[in-house]
Amino acid sequence: MSRILDHARRELDEFGPVKFNIMRVIEVSGVSKSSVYHHFGGRDGVISAVEVQRLIDERMANNALLAEILASVNSGEECLDVIEAGLHLASNATGRKNRSHRIAVVAAAQHIPVLTESLAEESRIADIALTEMLNGARDRGLINPTESVEDIARYMATMFIGRSALDTFESEEFDAAWIRMSMGVLRGFLQPSPSKK
Repeated sequence: MSRILDHARRELDEFGPVKFNIMRVIEVSGVSKSSVYHHFGGRDGVISAVEVQRLIDERMANNALLAEILASVNSGEECLDVIEAGLHLASNATGRKNRSHRIAVVAAAQHIPVLTESLAEESRIADIALTEMLNGARDRGLINPTESVEDIARYMATMFIGRSALDTFESEEFDAAWIRMSMGVLRGFLQPSPSKK
């Protein structure tokens, strides 16, 4: 499966989804047409598989960056400041476009069993990474969670879905309110330690 996806990603990068040629990908990859159609259902399924992998890669990269930043903070308040800064960074048109794309990819994957399994497994791995970050913050005394760290990590991972629904308004005011309320919820669950003077 990875061989076809590697070639499909190159094809998609070079030609885009409109000119994406599944037969060229099959020929270059050396994977049989029947195998491709069995696993992915056809051209659109292969494109969706590439997009699912990109989504997974993006989430893993974001988690790695967050882990690096959180390792350098000295209080729970700083932890929340980092999370809030990330939410504000995603408040622009690019952030809205990325969330919309993620929703479309997740929706497309629901109809292709191999993608659903892949997305679920990689989401589980990403949730474990976020859980480990939160456990590290708890162990350092930066947060005192009121719920299980695993449940908080899963909640945080799904926050983008709610924000995506709000994106249709394209309202800075609504987005600012969403960030403020989301941070209030996270503050309640995480119980951050105060900043050190």
